[in-house]
Amino acid sequence: MSTQARPQDYARAIYDLALEGWIRQLSQVQEALKGDPSLRTAVADAAAGVADRLRLLDRAVAGGLSQGVRNFLGTLLEARHLDQLDAILVELDRLVHRRPALQVARVTSAVPLTGAEQEALRARLTERFGPALEFQFQVDPALIGGIHLRIGDRVIDGSVAGKLAALRERLTA
Repeated sequence: MSTQARPQDYARAIYDLALEGWIRQLSQVQEALKGDPSLRTAVADAAAGVADRLRLLDRAVAGGLSQGVRNFLGTLLEARHLDQLDAILVELDRLVHRRPALQVARVTSAVPLTGAEQEALRARLTERFGPALEFQFQVDPALIGGIHLRIGDRVIDGSVAGKLAALRERLTA
């Protein structure tokens, strides 16, 4: 059996190695900020210069920060977006591991759905839209009956209220 690596394997290894340092350093900054309230306060102080706040972050990371990571953190500080570091790391991890982004499936029904009904709906929607769905079930008696579903920018309105509104619109047109 051949153990030859494919070009995709080499490319993947380079990609992972290139991002490894970034992820490690950004994670260390994230942990330092979470573990040290005084550092968090000092870095959040917009009255202090970006360079001063970057020096604080640089000292908080063993071995300091690479120039690329420093530049990136400087951009976040200038834009006052350092609070988004957690979400950035989550998204970076998703991209590195090529996991699809979760989409929220908002299911609104006129009455509460039973556990079996929720599971059946989950199965059908997962089959149709893929496994990267996060389900939120809500109740809205104004629907009268049926289900209103929103996944991203897609809306499927199978509610009685929606059908009555569509009928009313056709009759008045």
